[in-house]
Amino acid sequence: MRKKAGLAVVLVSLLVALPARPDAIGDGNICYEKFATADYKGAIRYCTSAIDSGELQDPDLIAALINRGVAHKSIGDYESAIADYTRALRIAPNDALLYQNRANALHEMGDDDAALEDIQKSIDLDPKSAGAWYVRGAIAEARSNAGNARKYYMTALSLDPQNKVYREKILGNGSR
Repeated sequence: MRKKAGLAVVLVSLLVALPARPDAIGDGNICYEKFATADYKGAIRYCTSAIDSGELQDPDLIAALINRGVAHKSIGDYESAIADYTRALRIAPNDALLYQNRANALHEMGDDDAALEDIQKSIDLDPKSAGAWYVRGAIAEARSNAGNARKYYMTALSLDPQNKVYREKILGNGSR
């Protein structure tokens, strides 16, 4: 009996001494929680851990790349955001949201030609995406095309009439 108890103590001691193996799904979930509370640097840290683990299946990897990309964009690191969206697009080349997110980051970075290509792909894949039409409006507005910008913003609002941002863009101080 004494040998068994001693062996159990040794095994427990060894388990406690071993570093915990990272849980990629858990890190991905924490990444999302950090992102949802606007802790973008924390989100980037946990998403990176999940992504770098190599343990995520494609849907979870795409989600982690999207979350990390949005977190990068939120802190102004557009190049990293674009890299994450591009990596995710290699896995899911027909994902309209990925094209929309990358277009938005490209637009924020000032590359409206590339942004226009991506947002058109997004709209072609999902013409009922209010967010894509909104980004299309922002690109048109940046190109000093107020008439088309208003048309695209109106399309976004018609697809999502409760969206306060879209409503403000049309009724507030946005393009007229």
